[in-house]
Amino acid sequence: MQKSTAIGRIETAVCGPWVQRHPEPITGVPLLPRCRLAQQLPRSPGMPHDLPSFTDLHSHLVPDVDDGARSVEESLASLAALRSEGVGALVTTPHLLVPRLTSEAAIDRELAVHREAFDELADAVGQRSDLPALGLGQEIWAPDAATLLRVLDRPGAGLAGTRWLLVEFGFELQGTHEDVVRAAVAAGRGIIVAHPERYSYLPGIEPLEQMRRWRGLGALLQVNAGSFTGHYRNHTAGSERLAWEMVAHGLVDLVATDHHGAR
Repeated sequence: MQKSTAIGRIETAVCGPWVQRHPEPITGVPLLPRCRLAQQLPRSPGMPHDLPSFTDLHSHLVPDVDDGARSVEESLASLAALRSEGVGALVTTPHLLVPRLTSEAAIDRELAVHREAFDELADAVGQRSDLPALGLGQEIWAPDAATLLRVLDRPGAGLAGTRWLLVEFGFELQGTHEDVVRAAVAAGRGIIVAHPERYSYLPGIEPLEQMRRWRGLGALLQVNAGSFTGHYRNHTAGSERLAWEMVAHGLVDLVATDHHGAR
């Protein structure tokens, strides 16, 4: 993530409205806007004194478990780069592709693979003092409530041991997916919808209005930092425009990197 005028615009646009909506931090969730975290997270040796620390809740840096970083060395290099940009803590969230896991045992095995690879990375991070604090979560692919319910009660499911879930619906939406939000809330879970600015919405569904409905049901919305600078325009042509429209309409709750390592 580059320091740029665009990032400054993001902070100015997001932080003021966010604090007005959330005068107190949401329990158990380290929220990313720098204005919230500047006085909540420790500053590590080597961090510039004029750069506040913040938390990234969406990344793919558990080595060799998904389409993110391929090795511990690549993950460490990415973590060092993120730290230099002000990330003081990071919850890394490998894909949990629940629809492709055909049994409950398969879900458990996948979570165990994530944990084993994360522990190896955490051991390496623990040998250094210049990297972000690290936690494990998942980016859960849950296109419907039944899929999400297969995960909710599993130990380790959630962001760094909290009740909060980072959920994606799939880039080609098949409906409103409001049942997923309702299922999470009914189970006492918090739900964060990953990168809604990158989704393709069905004809007749207005994206901003659908986002308002998700939030009205209790979800938070997480935008990828790269969307603000057009990083995904070749994948989702309107993602940059929609990200800024979300800011203008007060629909951004969190900004995260969705960092995938060197790729």
